[in-house]
Amino acid sequence: MAGRVRRGLLAAICAMACGGWAAPSGAVTESSYAARRGFNFAVIGNTPAGSRDEGTVVNVLTQIGREADLIVHVGNVKRESERCDDATYQRRHDLFNASPVPFVLAPGSNDWATCDRDLAGQFGPVERLNRLRELYFESSQTMGTITLGVQRLSDTARYRSYPENARWEYGDVLFVTLNMPGTHNNYRTGAGRNGEYEERILANAFWLRQAFSTATRDKRKAIVIAFDADPHFDGQQNLTASDGRDPFAEFKATLARLAAKFPGDVLIVHGAAPGVGTPPKPDHPLKVNGKPLENVMRIRAYGAGSAAFWIKVEVEPGRKGQIRVENRNAVAEPPRP
Repeated sequence: MAGRVRRGLLAAICAMACGGWAAPSGAVTESSYAARRGFNFAVIGNTPAGSRDEGTVVNVLTQIGREADLIVHVGNVKRESERCDDATYQRRHDLFNASPVPFVLAPGSNDWATCDRDLAGQFGPVERLNRLRELYFESSQTMGTITLGVQRLSDTARYRSYPENARWEYGDVLFVTLNMPGTHNNYRTGAGRNGEYEERILANAFWLRQAFSTATRDKRKAIVIAFDADPHFDGQQNLTASDGRDPFAEFKATLARLAAKFPGDVLIVHGAAPGVGTPPKPDHPLKVNGKPLENVMRIRAYGAGSAAFWIKVEVEPGRKGQIRVENRNAVAEPPRP
């Protein structure tokens, strides 16, 4: 309710969180310890932006392994000008799969939607998306040397083509990923039916409704929703070049409706933070089309060129200010031998 102080997971936002529970080796499921005592997760995105960043990403993953229990990557595992070839996809997959904690990816625009550009190799975006699905999203487990089991939208007969949309539970939090890339959500203004976009927004809306329904049924205290694009929640339309459509309008309307009815808190994490090395600032309460949603907070990942930086989110139930956000820098702390 507007004007009231909410005392849920988003009651306060603090910088400088520390500590966390280290998951045991092997596959793990939802942790009852995490529900009682809390846990940390990491948010990264737009990295690595080229092969020169891969060594830095190794250092980041090592640091995260000491401080957090899982990683959410909000897309763009390559820079826009890198080729969208199988070799690049495989190299980045191998890098992430060596993560010491469970690693989940939400695909970004550079990963498939802009692959038809000259510097990216002039690949077909839908064909590249299907290749990403084969390589990154066919397993019922996350990437990483420790894995979590995930549910995929492709488990639903009607949406078998969307394994990249995943859902899992940790502690009292439900996590969900959506395939929602930047570059206008892959909305294209050429002649003919915009089939890929139209079918995907229906799939995303279904997955989002399922997530809120599941979290409500299971009495989860919070939902974390991760994707690539900045949907321009402030109401400024993210207009396309010619026809003036806001390609995120359906998502924003669905989110606002579901979040308003959800008894817990909602944390949105996505990419597109401005400026290299600029610390992203959480937005709470998040305004969606001008209306503040008291139970919704938004965190943006670091932008391209900030490979050493990541965001640490600490969730600790039973304490005022139960979500803490800290901007971390792996370069400032050299990797341990």
